Order: sequence, then structure tokens, then C-alpha cells
Amino acid sequence: MSNNIVGIIAEYNPLHNGHVFQLEEAARRAEASGIVVVLSSHFTQRGEPSFIDKWQRTALALQAGADIVLELPVFFSCHNAGVFAAGAVDILAACHTVTHLSFGMENHCSDLSAILDILIHEPDPFKRQLRRYLDKGYSYVKARAMAMDEMIPLSGSILSLPNNSLALAYLLHSRKKGYPFQPLPIERKGADFHDEKSCGKWASASAIRKAYSDGRISDVHMALPLYSRLVLERTLEEGRIVFSAQNLWPFLQTSLLRSSQEEISRTAEMKEGLENLFLKLAATSSSWKEFISKGTSKRYTMGTLQRLAIHYLLGISHWENRAWQRLGPQYIRVLGFSQKGQKMLRDMRKRSTLPIITRGHMPPSQGIGSRLLQLEHFASILWEHLVPSPLFNQEIKAKPLQTESSFLDLN
Repeated sequence: MSNNIVGIIAEYNPLHNGHVFQLEEAARRAEASGIVVVLSSHFTQRGEPSFIDKWQRTALALQAGADIVLELPVFFSCHNAGVFAAGAVDILAACHTVTHLSFGMENHCSDLSAILDILIHEPDPFKRQLRRYLDKGYSYVKARAMAMDEMIPLSGSILSLPNNSLALAYLLHSRKKGYPFQPLPIERKGADFHDEKSCGKWASASAIRKAYSDGRISDVHMALPLYSRLVLERTLEEGRIVFSAQNLWPFLQTSLLRSSQEEISRTAEMKEGLENLFLKLAATSSSWKEFISKGTSKRYTMGTLQRLAIHYLLGISHWENRAWQRLGPQYIRVLGFSQKGQKMLRDMRKRSTLPIITRGHMPPSQGIGSRLLQLEHFASILWEHLVPSPLFNQEIKAKPLQTESSFLDLN
């Protein structure tokens, strides 16, 4: 049996056939002896609440073949692609057991190495084009894709498609840090990342969430493995599925309207002038959806505004934002493991350069790590306000999930 261990960064929101394909294909191609998944917290990279809680998503990951599931703290999981990727890759690197980094891509890219070189070195022609498009009011992601098109024709789509953008962010951070991961790209199956139309066996997570929200559950049954369908069926009955962020609107509106421009401007990633927009939108909007929709523009995407709103509600400051981006993750939190994963964890504990924890608390001496965990507690409370049957103490009380064996037999 090889010593190859595959690392995968995921949201599993919810886990579907495309995710299972990646797990199986990555394990096969790497001849892996185990799989470690870094799973996003209760709020996703687009600033949206997860469809089901992280414990249910952990259970699905273990059923699908993961041997260890680690948490990507909410500070990193609810952030731009660069910060999201950096936090997750740093966690995998700190384990000192992961050999391969697998990620999904919308399509094959033969120019990947050339694109990475430009992003790392940022030659003057690229910087000039990037500045030109930023000055025209485009978001950074869009401007970067258009600037890359000027450097390498037809390469902009590589940067603009969600999975490709994240894949490049993983590779970029790995190369900058000198991490020795073997890249393992897996081409996505079926529908695009944000395609909300059901697509048989390969519907996207967005399409699955939309179908559940619209009451068209049977439309996407083919896209879900049986264990995912059963978990979603149970969580729906228990009132533990999030269909909208609307329940957060009273908290956001009230808090914004009683805050000054200066107080709002201290929020992480709040660009100059956005505090005025947030105040105006709070006074003129009647729902979370309207607040986000009215603020969305060529420069500020829906994802950007949703993340900003969550940062504000969590109380993440500019200072903390800069500090945590510089310092990176301060701990490795285990959400679940298989029988094989339990053995892998013993080896990981010997090698890891970060403390490995299994509960939502750290020693008082770990100030920065304790603050990151405090944010997890806040994020959990926010998420619980979005479901009919909240479990407000779950974040503190929950232990890692354990399964007797993973769904895949990699031995």
C-alpha cells in the first residue's frame, strides 16, 4: 500500500455525484492510502449560509470516502478566493502527511503553468492591463481575467470560472509557500458550478439547493448518492435546512442603522465608501435579498456584498483581517474521521506544525486561535437562527464524528 494521501478542499453544499466522482478518481489516480478533506464552516466562499450544517456535511464526506475531515475556519471559508485557498492549503500543509492536492476544474488548461507564472511575478504589462480594467469599474476577479486575456489569448475564462479560479488560487499559494504537493486536477462532470437547472446525474450543488427550495426534490434525486438523499430527507423533516439568509436581515439592518459610518468602515474588506452604501441600503431595503441585490454592481459582486455582510455581523475588523491573512490558521480542528482516519490522525499528531483540536475551544494562552474559535461560535449561532429547529450549543458540545470505515475501500 502506498503512503500517498490526497488532500481535497470542499464545501459539499450538499455532497452530490460530482463530488463522489472526484473522491473516487483522485484516490484511483494517486493510488492513495487515505483522503483528507478540508471542509468549509457554516458560511461559504460566496458569503452564503451552508445548506445543511457542517456536521451533516462531515457525515456525508465520510460516507463518500474521506478518512479525515478538518474544518476550514469561517474567517477563511467566508472570504475571497485567495484567502479561502490560502487558509485551506495551509491547513493541509501543516498536517505534514498530505502528498497530493486534488481539485475540480471546469475544463482542461494547457496554459496553467504560464498563467501561474504571470500571477506570481506580475510583469508590468499585466499590471498595466489589470489597472486599466480596475479603473473602468470592474471587480478585481473580472479585471484580472480580462488582463490575463491580453497576455494569453482565451485564458481569461480559466480565471473567471469558479472552480478554475479556486484551483489557480490553490496552486498559486502552494507555489509561493513552496509546498511539495503533487497537483491532481479533476475535470468537473456535468453542470456548471452556479447552474441552477437540474442536469440528471450531474446536477450542480446550486441546482440541488434550488430544487429543494422550490419543492422539486424528485428532480435532483439522480444527482445525489443514496446517503445524501437520506441525510437531506432527515434534515428537511427536522427543520435543519437553510433556504434563505432572510432571518439575518433584522440583525443586519438594526445593527447597521445604529452604527456610525466610522464603525462600519472598520469591517474587514470594507472598501472606502462602501460604509455609506451599506447605510443607505439598510435604510431603503426590506429584506436581505433586496439589500444584496440593490448593492450589486459591476465592481461589487453579490458574493462580495454577502461576505461583507457576514464579516460585519461577525465583527471581523480590518486589523484582524490583515493579521489572520498574514499569520494563517492557528489550529487544525477535526470534524470527523473513519476507522482508517483514526490511525492517520495518530501519525498527523506526531507531524503537525499546528495544534490539533477536537472541540470548539483552546487553552486561554492561545489568544489568536481562541479568537478564531470564538468566531466559529458566533457563526454557528448566526447559522442556527436560519433554521426552524436551532441547536445553539452544538458548536461547543459536538465531538468529531466517527465511522467504522470509509465508503471507499482504499486498502
